[in-house]
Amino acid sequence: MTDDFILGDSALHQRLCAITELLGKFVGSAPRPLSVWQLVEGTGRTEREIGALCAALARAGLLRGHARLLDNWELVCAPDQVTLEDVFRCVMAEQPVLPKPALPLPSAAARPARLQHDADLLVMQAAMAINQSVFQHLRQFSLDRLKFSNAAALVPQRPRGAALA
Repeated sequence: MTDDFILGDSALHQRLCAITELLGKFVGSAPRPLSVWQLVEGTGRTEREIGALCAALARAGLLRGHARLLDNWELVCAPDQVTLEDVFRCVMAEQPVLPKPALPLPSAAARPARLQHDADLLVMQAAMAINQSVFQHLRQFSLDRLKFSNAAALVPQRPRGAALA
């Protein structure tokens, strides 16, 4: 049995879920910042993974480090402005760029340049239309839908001097 994922494979799906979960914590606590410790406790993820995800969200322009509180992050925008489109763009920006495998192509004499150009153009137009459609649908899902479920699950600040586990 194979798993079907609309937006790629299971690794991409898991990354989408992880970033959505993390960003949902920020939406639920806005405008307050969250500490790495709160995120570790609230998600069950490791400190290292939380740090990497927050850094990716910062590169995507969704989070920033808090100006005065070390190891604290905060949303850059209003919580109702964060959508699944933002999550998807962040995940895609973080995808490793793999070299494309070389496909055996017929010799230049065997295929007219015009046909190759037309095929490339058609595929590019289809990809652009699909991307626009995906972004349009993802934009409709604001992460502030998670705000209410996260509000009850917020973890209190770590006491001063307490060590991370």
